[in-house]
Amino acid sequence: MLPTGLRSLLDSLAPGNTLAASSLAAPLLPEPELAALSSAWLTEHEQRHYRRFSFAKRRSEWLFGRICAKQAVLDLLSNGTDTQLRPLDITIEAGSTGRPSVVLVGNGHPATEPDISISHSHGMAIAVAGSGLCGVDIQQLNETLYRVKTRYCDEIETALLETTMERDLVQLGLLWVCKEAIRKCFSDIVLLGFLEIHLERISMDQGHRLLHFQLDKPFQTLGLVAVATHVREPYALAVCNVTNERLRHAGIA
Repeated sequence: MLPTGLRSLLDSLAPGNTLAASSLAAPLLPEPELAALSSAWLTEHEQRHYRRFSFAKRRSEWLFGRICAKQAVLDLLSNGTDTQLRPLDITIEAGSTGRPSVVLVGNGHPATEPDISISHSHGMAIAVAGSGLCGVDIQQLNETLYRVKTRYCDEIETALLETTMERDLVQLGLLWVCKEAIRKCFSDIVLLGFLEIHLERISMDQGHRLLHFQLDKPFQTLGLVAVATHVREPYALAVCNVTNERLRHAGIA
């Protein structure tokens, strides 16, 4: 779901903020296969949480989201190093806001855990891991985007989206995933409302569409935040990637 060109674009948007991503189809597998995957990828702490899900679909989505997150962390931390991490060396925990975070188990691992973000939608799961803040969202393009449009899209944004020449459902999908990626990216600082994130312009770079947003308090000092997007029917995908240096320069962290 994250093509090479989009990875290159993300690197250029946040220089020095190394980013890794992993995506998987998340099918409803037979219980023995899910049990085998959970044993291979989940720590005992995570398995206890996994077993609490009563619905097979939700349990499967959660498991594949964790697998993607761990694979992204493994890719990020092993890039150009001799680090020999395994899936069970990594625990993915949910903080008070529900945002996932990484805990590295054992000795000999990097002192600073990477930032991660996870998303899943109708049989697809994706995660990103980065050295700065990151947020990812994937959304199936379906009629729900029309029904809740007033929650996340105003008239100015509708007019801007029409300039993309995409069909209406793709326009709304792009806006939704971008705003969700931004909300996830900054949620440990402040969880912004959808209408506190304002689409200002749309551009193209390296063959991918960038949506540029102005954020309400406390993020105005960041200036415009660019979110990279990708559409592979029937899904829309967005990734937000912000360096810690940029946050410090803006007086936010």
